[in-house]
Amino acid sequence: MNSGCNHAKDGACAEDNISEHNSDKSHNMGQNCMSCHTIGGEGEGCFKAAGTAYNESQNSTVANVTVRLYKGENGSGEIVATLFGDDLGNFYTTEDIDYSAGLFPGISRNGSDFEYMESKIYQGACNSCHGISQDVIWVE
Repeated sequence: MNSGCNHAKDGACAEDNISEHNSDKSHNMGQNCMSCHTIGGEGEGCFKAAGTAYNESQNSTVANVTVRLYKGENGSGEIVATLFGDDLGNFYTTEDIDYSAGLFPGISRNGSDFEYMESKIYQGACNSCHGISQDVIWVE
């Protein structure tokens, strides 16, 4: 049985793997990306943030979203990271992100009108909660 992790790299985390608009190389929408893209995992690179964006009906993914991680609530404070979702609705990065003080995510379909998560996050495995114990990540 294939677990969906089909890019064996002997657990190497040195590989860069960053989503970008108009790309379609990702897979496993809605699953916890960090179950494979982690130390000892079979995915290409170790993700520091990853997830899947859905439409407001929460029934299909949304292409080419922009996700930002802020130091302050509602888009205030410094932008710590910007991720560009791909054509399949997935966003991910292997770039280092400091979550120690907590970060506030924001998401946008058009890159300018952001919707914000109200609580801080301390790790970037978005689909480990969204779609499991919380609604999927969705954007209007």
